[in-house]
Amino acid sequence: MEKNIFSLAKIFLITTIFWSVSAWSDDTQPPFCAQLIQLKKSPRFEHLSYPIETARFYNQRCKVSESIAWLDQNGTLTPDAAELLSAIDNSYHEGLNPNRYHRDEISESIEQLKKGEYDASDAIASPLFWLDILLSDAYMSLAKDLNEGVSKYDELRETKRARNEKFEWDRPQIEPISYPEYLAEYLKLHRISRSLSSLLPDYEEYYALRDALHIYRTAEAKETGHQKGSGKTNGSTSQKIIQKLLINLDRFRWLPRGIEKNGTYIDVNIPSYTLRVLDHGYETLRMKTIVGRGSRPTPILYSTISHAILNPSWTAPKTIVRKDILESKNISAFLLSHDIRVYEHGRGELYEIDPTQIDWSQYSGKKQIPYTFKTDAGETNPLGKVKFLFPNSHFVYLHGTNTPALFKKSGRALSSGCIRLSAPQKLYDYLMDRWGNPDDKLPDTLEEPDTSVALQKKLPIFLRYMTISAENSNTVTIYDDIYNYDEAHWAILEKKGVKIK
Repeated sequence: MEKNIFSLAKIFLITTIFWSVSAWSDDTQPPFCAQLIQLKKSPRFEHLSYPIETARFYNQRCKVSESIAWLDQNGTLTPDAAELLSAIDNSYHEGLNPNRYHRDEISESIEQLKKGEYDASDAIASPLFWLDILLSDAYMSLAKDLNEGVSKYDELRETKRARNEKFEWDRPQIEPISYPEYLAEYLKLHRISRSLSSLLPDYEEYYALRDALHIYRTAEAKETGHQKGSGKTNGSTSQKIIQKLLINLDRFRWLPRGIEKNGTYIDVNIPSYTLRVLDHGYETLRMKTIVGRGSRPTPILYSTISHAILNPSWTAPKTIVRKDILESKNISAFLLSHDIRVYEHGRGELYEIDPTQIDWSQYSGKKQIPYTFKTDAGETNPLGKVKFLFPNSHFVYLHGTNTPALFKKSGRALSSGCIRLSAPQKLYDYLMDRWGNPDDKLPDTLEEPDTSVALQKKLPIFLRYMTISAENSNTVTIYDDIYNYDEAHWAILEKKGVKIK
């Protein structure tokens, strides 16, 4: 790493420097708050990372105090400042770049003050004032990155769209924070370090990835033979591993906090083709999944499972109607081979009709057709015996399957977006044992179709996109980037200064 900013802060804190005391007590030094309007008009202020939030912080502070935030009346950096400088340096270990938080500028200001190379009467050029402003802006920038991620949702969406690539990713549900008020609160409590660490993702996997990042960087990115993979990992270099660690650490910052510590949740990691149930971070159930193919990706989202449907019937979604049914060479034969019935709407009801009596050519290329396509509940139904519903705008859900042999494949991006489960009955029994009615056990046979069974508790569910995992700090597993999100994500991070080394 480059020079350690905290060592500079430590020297500055423990040394009694005559010039700093005299400069601060000199009658020619303009009061900070009196000069705030002019300082905010400076081009240097406008080029801060968050000039509006920094201005709001000082506007509020100056209503209750004339003092600046990070230096005491003797012009010495406070312990709060020391904690911030240490946090800036340690941001490297979180996969961030300390220079995003003015590390070099702060170092230069400290050196300038140590040498006394400034005009104490010029507020606009005062390194004392600018050091304080840089520290406040650095805090809010670091806090925002830890809480929301370096990459932003809108940036990833626009990057994917500019490449004409599919983007099926719901906006992250991040708890909003007013960073100026947050900074003011924790400055008053003198708990700067705690205020920043509390913003870190509170998932055990995040810390495992962070530890792995430290191991691979410390090993100077040499291949150590620690990686294994479910995808094409034989040619992976340590640089590639570090890059994926950095990408996925940032994705964890997009996840809502408090889910893991509050109990049980379901995690579907799309690239690993795996569903897990975790209880306070400990895995209690695992099974294989089949997810959406590249042209029909499974969306990344967060929701809650509320109920299950036993013995479900299946209604073909618009995508399958348009791209599979209507594009088949012999539509009637396709429908017959998949046990799909065709219904026409009339008087508020559905009436089954003979597909051989329809002139399908008139609907070629059309997005809307006046028919509904359904498969009855039973052995040939593509949803199997049970499906699990959770609110989402993509109309995806978890379900069983009538083609279990597909789970023998290593690459299982095969569906039209929904998630097929290798052991749906195990998941159903797990949920019912804990949050269901004992009478709602899944029987071997069901005559009544589409029987709804409610859970007594809404269980959080993630459909995530993590392309690397760490079993421990020395062992990582890389998964195929099946929807090509990593390249776009890394382009954003790299542009913002995140570095492999």
